[in-house]
Amino acid sequence: MLGKFILEQRKKHDLTQEFLASKIGVSRPTYIQIEQGERDLTITEAKKLADIFGIVFDDFVQGKKSLLPKIELEKRAMPKKVKQEMRISVPQENIVKLKETFLYILEKIGALPNIGEAVICKILYFIDFDYYEKYEEQLIGATYIKNHYGPTPAAFTEIVKQMEQNN
Repeated sequence: MLGKFILEQRKKHDLTQEFLASKIGVSRPTYIQIEQGERDLTITEAKKLADIFGIVFDDFVQGKKSLLPKIELEKRAMPKKVKQEMRISVPQENIVKLKETFLYILEKIGALPNIGEAVICKILYFIDFDYYEKYEEQLIGATYIKNHYGPTPAAFTEIVKQMEQNN
C-alpha cells in the first residue's frame, strides 16, 4: 500500500527512481523493492521521502496526501490602520518579531546543553500564547504545526535558513 503511494508521489513530482534512491541512501534495486512493497521503509528513509514530497511525516506513513503548508517569506509594508466598528482579529505573521524573539531566546538560553530546536519552538509558542492572553493580539502571529515534540511555527525552518544565509 505504501509502495503504491510512493510510486504515485514519485510520478506526480516527476522524479526518477535513481534520484530518490540516492536521496534516501539506498541502491536503485532496493528502492524498486520498496515501491513494489517487497521491502519496508526504515523511519529515516520514510522521513527523507516525506520531506522530498513535501508531506507531513505522519500523513506520509498513513498514505495520505496532505501537503505541508506553503510558506512565502516576503517583506510587505504594514497597511494603514483603519478604524473599524467591529474588531476582527486575523493572525498576520510578523516575521520581524519572530526573528527578534528567536534571537532573544538564543541569547538567553541558546548555549545551554539541554536546549534543542523543539524546546525553542515550544518557548516561541508559549511567548506568543502568553502575549495573546495578556493583550488580545498576537505578537508573532505564526501558524503552528502540530508535531510529536510540540508545536512548531510553520515558517520556522525557512526563517532560520534565511537568517543563516544573511549572516
